Amino acid sequence: MIADGEDPPRITQAEANLAVKRHVEYLSGVRGGKRLRLSFSDASDLVLSDHDLTDSELVAAVLTRSDLSGCCLRGANLFGAFLKETDLSRCNLTRADLRGAALSGASLERANLQGADMRNGFILVKDKDGNLTPINEGNSEIDDVNLSGADLSDARLGRMVGPRTDLSNAIFRYANLSGADLSQSDLRGAVFTGADLTNANLSGCVLHGAMLNGAVLDKTNLEGADLTAAHYRPEELAYTDTSRATLSKTPDSLEIPFEEQISLHLRWIESLGQEGQRADFSKLDLKEVDLAQLNLSAANFTLASLYRASLSDARFTMAILASVMAVEADLSGSDLRGARLERANLSGARLRGARLNLVKLVGSSTGRDQVAAQLQGARLDRADLREADLRSADLTGAKLIGADLRGADFRNSVLVRADLRGADIRDTNFDGADISEAKGL
Repeated sequence: MIADGEDPPRITQAEANLAVKRHVEYLSGVRGGKRLRLSFSDASDLVLSDHDLTDSELVAAVLTRSDLSGCCLRGANLFGAFLKETDLSRCNLTRADLRGAALSGASLERANLQGADMRNGFILVKDKDGNLTPINEGNSEIDDVNLSGADLSDARLGRMVGPRTDLSNAIFRYANLSGADLSQSDLRGAVFTGADLTNANLSGCVLHGAMLNGAVLDKTNLEGADLTAAHYRPEELAYTDTSRATLSKTPDSLEIPFEEQISLHLRWIESLGQEGQRADFSKLDLKEVDLAQLNLSAANFTLASLYRASLSDARFTMAILASVMAVEADLSGSDLRGARLERANLSGARLRGARLNLVKLVGSSTGRDQVAAQLQGARLDRADLREADLRSADLTGAKLIGADLRGADFRNSVLVRADLRGADIRDTNFDGADISEAKGL
């Protein structure tokens, strides 16, 4: 794309407000409406949040540090736009053209980028002598950007993603990331199901709880990557060097055999810690394990893989299950009172009738005499929580998209910034719950 090399005209807040108003009228078919065109303009440091900017023209627009949070930018033309440190959180960028856009430091948290085109792109300008020079580097730069929770399904990303990026809980389902550089990025809980990661650079990445099943990982750089509690099939890593990556431990690697640790843990519980030994199953691959009806109170399952595990009617009172991978696990009827489940991936898990409410503490040194389950940042998408007891549980920032919450008890719970879009909340009790900034309610 070629443009003149003059300084972009400055757009004031008042001018931007009027242009947005006319664009909304244009979308509604109101006479006098006019499509938003801020191409090659300086619209930096403006507040344009929560507006419908569908199909707007923002080619090479300077939107640095502007607030576009919550905007609908579906089909918008942002080719070569300067979006550094721009707030694009919660934006609908479906099928938007972001080729060559500069997004360093931008926030795309919980944005929808399905089908967006984020490949490389060039914008050239003519100088006074008619020579053509680039005004950007020709690449969609995403360096140090926050893409936490973004949906990039089917996105065309090419090589645009830069290192040191917060991509936690981002959805890359079937996205083309061939050759992309995601090095040193936070990919905890990210979904790469069906994504193409051929020749991608994931060196130094943290992939705790990430879903890599069905992903193409041919010659993917995993040097220094931490895949503990990530879900993948062994054949998906057949053409990738994992010798310098950190993988989950297998039960065979334990100094004390797994079954013996269970027995020692039961003795530790029954003797109130005087005999036996507290079980430590952290970073262990326990997918599809059968621990139903066992007493595993206070056991440590940090970063363990419990994918499709059978855990019904088990006791996990005060257990540590932080960052556990428990996708599609059966936890129905389980006792999880006081359990720590921060950033746990419980997508599709069965928790019907589970207890995640308060448990009384005996001899506590913290000054608290009871504590509820901690589910901050947990993923509970499509989980079955019918009749579950979550009174006083902390679900700050948790994702319950499409969850079945019929008859669940959330009284006095904390649901700040939780996402309940599409959840079934018939007969759900939210009395006294803190639902500040919660979505879907």
